[in-house]
Amino acid sequence: MDYYIKVNNTPVPVTEEVYKAYCHGARKERYFRESDIRNQTFFYDALDTEELNGSDMFCDLSAESVEAAAEKHILLEKLKGSIADLNDEERHLICRLYVYGDSLRQLSRTSNIPVTTLHARHQRVLKKLKFFLEN
Repeated sequence: MDYYIKVNNTPVPVTEEVYKAYCHGARKERYFRESDIRNQTFFYDALDTEELNGSDMFCDLSAESVEAAAEKHILLEKLKGSIADLNDEERHLICRLYVYGDSLRQLSRTSNIPVTTLHARHQRVLKKLKFFLEN
C-alpha cells in the first residue's frame, strides 16, 4: 500500500511510519483546536495585524517596565552597600530619619543633641551617600 501526504496540494509519497506520525500529529492538532472551541479559549494572536501585536493590546500601562524595575533593583543594591559603608552613628541617624520616620526635632529630644548639629550631620551623611552612589 502506498502512503501519500499532501504538501501544497501535491501528493508526496512517504513511508508508512512517516504517514502515521503525520496523521497522529494532525489529529493531535485537531484535538487541541476542538478543545479550544469547546472551552471557549481565545488567543491574542487572533488580533494580530501588520502594525500591531494582539497581545500588546492588553498590556498594563500602569505597570512598571522591566527596565525601570531592573534599574531600581540595581540602585537599591548599591544603596544597601553604601549604607553598610557608613559608621554606626551615621547609620543610626539615617535609620531614625528614613526607616522610623522621626524628624530632626524628635531625634534631637531623644538624643539630647541640638537640631542644628543633627541637621549638619544629616547633610554630611547625604553627601557621603551621594559620593558612594556616584562612584
